[in-house]
Amino acid sequence: MNGELLPAVLVFNENYLPTSHGMASRVGATSFMLEAAACLEEAGVFAGVILYKRQEGLETPTLHPVIRNGMPCMEMRFHFSMPPEEIRSALAVAAMKLASEATAAGPPMLYYQTDTLLRYHPRHLPACVTHHGPFFSDFADQFSTDGAFQAFGSAEKALHIMRQQELGLAELVAGKHLFVIQHSRMQRNYLVDQGVSPAHIREVSPPIDPVSIRTARPPAELLSFVESAQLLLCTAVARLDYFKNIDLLVGASVELMDRGLPIKVLLIGGDESDRIHRNSLLRDVPAHHEGRFSATGRLARGELYSVFGTARERSVFVCTSRYETLGITPLEAALSGLSTIIPDARPIEAARFFPVDSKFEPTTSGLVKLIERLKCDDFIKRGTELRELMRDQISIPKFRKDLIQAWQGFSVMGRRSVQRGAR
Repeated sequence: MNGELLPAVLVFNENYLPTSHGMASRVGATSFMLEAAACLEEAGVFAGVILYKRQEGLETPTLHPVIRNGMPCMEMRFHFSMPPEEIRSALAVAAMKLASEATAAGPPMLYYQTDTLLRYHPRHLPACVTHHGPFFSDFADQFSTDGAFQAFGSAEKALHIMRQQELGLAELVAGKHLFVIQHSRMQRNYLVDQGVSPAHIREVSPPIDPVSIRTARPPAELLSFVESAQLLLCTAVARLDYFKNIDLLVGASVELMDRGLPIKVLLIGGDESDRIHRNSLLRDVPAHHEGRFSATGRLARGELYSVFGTARERSVFVCTSRYETLGITPLEAALSGLSTIIPDARPIEAARFFPVDSKFEPTTSGLVKLIERLKCDDFIKRGTELRELMRDQISIPKFRKDLIQAWQGFSVMGRRSVQRGAR
């Protein structure tokens, strides 16, 4: 099969690549990218990673070969004020240098994990992209423009993202050499509505398998909190933002406590700089309930899975998101055998994997109602059944099979596009 597959060069934001194995990932795209690299390496076509990072003050883009996380990488420093042709040329040079060491034959196919650099992609090379983040216009259409400004951090940032996404979409619609590897049907529907050819899109299963990750002991204080709970409601997110809607869990938990349920609540998410935000989530919790809440920064995957394992007997994992292009953590929780519930809402892609009895109306009353119904359940039994249901739909082997099939199909189409361009 190697002769059919083009060399693979992944393109990734250096800020999101952990400096060592086991570190907590800042974004869900990190684990996806690392699994894709492992899959393509196993297939004998992985050439390396272009790690890009903005650096103001440079006159031209710079390239520097390094090894990161055991992978051959080319660090690329640039800024968006540079002439587009210079950025495009730097990407081409980096890709060709990495591909020159690969065993697979043919022009390298670049694989972007966002459309940030798609408008600078070298036009003589094929490329794929996976969209992990939400599209501004899709979110604004389903909620509101003001809500989108809040979700993306500010009006200025949101409008910048919108313009960037529009440029990337224009490239995808026009480019016969550009393809989409998507793990979100919600994203696919949006792309097709915008004019991207369905023939240029392939779906892959999410690459999630908690069993394959070695667990690590989380802080003793956190484990003690989990083990002391009669009924624990927990959630975990990479970022504490408007999309995650953690306020919903806090409000519903206070109401459940007021009704006499013996619950504790564990909130995991954000980094050290988000401490103020974490504390603000609990600002409206009555003083007599404060000791029943615990908020901590995000954990490395091994630590998180250890918490999931410890909590299985007494815990419900609660996803409260308003909008998720996938929703990796609730899927990780369910695949860990943790009783998991999720909003019954179209903008939550992961909800399609869950049975009806694990979904709630995305309101305080809807969440309270489901928790009250579950409070006397056998959580081990419920979590085990959910895990078996998930395993039929999601696994690393399924992801790898899907990805290689997509890479094979796009390699054929990519070779044709390159040959046509050469004429």
